[in-house]
This record gives sequence, structure tokens and C-alpha cells, in this order.
Amino acid sequence: MRLNNAARLLAWAFAIYFWFFTSAFSATTGGEAAAVDEAGRVQDILVAQPFQLDKPYVHAWRKEQPLVSAGYLLVLAVDPAFARPKQTSEPVLYVGGQTAERLNAGDVSGRLVVIVPSSLNAQGEVAVDLNKSMIWFGTPELPERIDATQVSAESNLAVRNGVKPMPASKLSAAISRGGKMLRLPNREALERKAAEWIQEYSPNETDLVRGLTVTNK
Repeated sequence: MRLNNAARLLAWAFAIYFWFFTSAFSATTGGEAAAVDEAGRVQDILVAQPFQLDKPYVHAWRKEQPLVSAGYLLVLAVDPAFARPKQTSEPVLYVGGQTAERLNAGDVSGRLVVIVPSSLNAQGEVAVDLNKSMIWFGTPELPERIDATQVSAESNLAVRNGVKPMPASKLSAAISRGGKMLRLPNREALERKAAEWIQEYSPNETDLVRGLTVTNK
């Protein structure tokens, strides 16, 4: 009887260990599976316009908080339910090697207007090459915690999950809609321009449009 009890206890202990191990494994691989699903949430790029500012501002959606004096203003098509704002960690939006700043919610329209900071190249053009840049949602986190090491890790994960740059035809159309480089005095002027796009592509966000327009006059 003692042997049987010992055998039962051993079997029970093994079952607990097996359950713990498989649960941990599922939790680990589940993160990558979620990333595959999240990567597909950026459905299209609708508009892309380069900008340059006379007065730089701090990019608060990055741990290093670099100064921004140039970049791209984009309109992206995403899953509306996925874009719903949260008060906790949420999938960070990346464009190339940079975290993108979301300017609106997009949870009704499925359209996000975002700022992608960038340096300028030797020709005075925005350095980030959209033709070679992936656009994707990464692991849930607070953007202000993301540093260069995390960006690199997320980029590698995106590549493993099959994320690729947008098709050249879509990028060409988006850049054509955006037009030539915006030369603006400051962040406030950039937000006023963004408000025009939010009004056009996400018209339900009237309070946000009004706030950006009135506050930045």
C-alpha cells in the first residue's frame, strides 16, 4: 500500500511538473504567435508626406527621447478594434528602426495618423527609406520604455514572423497623395497639418481635430 501511495504521489508530482512546463512553453511561444497576428494589423499605407521643422521637439515615444526636426507624417489603415486606445501597455507601432507616434485613436475609422521621426540625409531629404522599412505592431509595451536594443529585437522578431515592407505600388501612391516636403516652423504647425488628415480620414474624432486646431493656433 505504501508503494502504491508513493507511486501515486510521484505520478501526481510529474503531472504538475508537466503542466507547468507546457504552460510556460505556451506562454513563451504565444508571444510570437501574437506578434504574427499583430503584424497583419497594418493593412495599408494611404498617405506619406515628409516634413522638416525649424524648431525641433522631443520624441517622447522613445526612451532616449531624441530631438525631432524631420520625418514623415503617415496615414495607415489598421483594424479598428485593434487600434482602440488603452491605459496600459499596447502593441507599439514601428516604422523601420523607429517608434511611431500615434496622433489619433482610429478605433472607429481604422485610420491612424502617425509621426515617424527621422534624420535628414546629405541631400537634405528624410533619411528613412519607406521602400525598405517594415511597418508593424510589435510586442505590447509603453513606447516611452523602448530603446535602440528593444527596437532591434522587435525588428528581428518581425522578420522571423514574415513582416515585409509595403509593396512599392502602395508606397508610390501614398507618397503621391502626400506631396512634397512640408517645411514648418514647429511641432504645433505639424499638428495642425495632422488635424487636417484626421478630419479627412477619421472624421468621427471631431473633439481631437478641434483640440489640435484651436490649441495650436
